[in-house]
Amino acid sequence: MVDSKPVQFIRGTATALPEVEEGSVCNKTAFKAGKKNFLFFGSDGEGYDVKLKLQESLEEAAEFSTGQGESINVGSNGWVDLEFSHGKSLPQPVLIRWIRESYRLLVPRKLHSKLEGN
Repeated sequence: MVDSKPVQFIRGTATALPEVEEGSVCNKTAFKAGKKNFLFFGSDGEGYDVKLKLQESLEEAAEFSTGQGESINVGSNGWVDLEFSHGKSLPQPVLIRWIRESYRLLVPRKLHSKLEGN
C-alpha cells in the first residue's frame, strides 16, 4: 500500500479511537470496534479512497461534493465514498469529525462512553 500524509492521518485518527482494530475486507483496510466496521480504506499508486457512514454531516458531505475536484459521493443509507489523489484530502478537522461520526453511528453504544468528547 502506498503511504502519504493523508493516508497516515486517516489511519492514525481511526486507530486512536477506543478499541479499534485494523483488518481487511475485500482488498480494503477496514477499521472496526466491537465487531462493527465503521471505516473502509484503500490505496494504490494513483490515490486512495475512504468509505464511511454519516448522518448529521450528510448535508456537509453533499456540499463538499459540489464542484469538488476530487470525488465525494453521498450514497444510500448515509454511506459516503471519498476518492483523492495522493497528497490531497479534505481538511483534517472535517476528516476527524466524519471518522468519529461514523464510529459513533456504527460501533456498539457501550464504546461511546470511552470516546472522549462523545
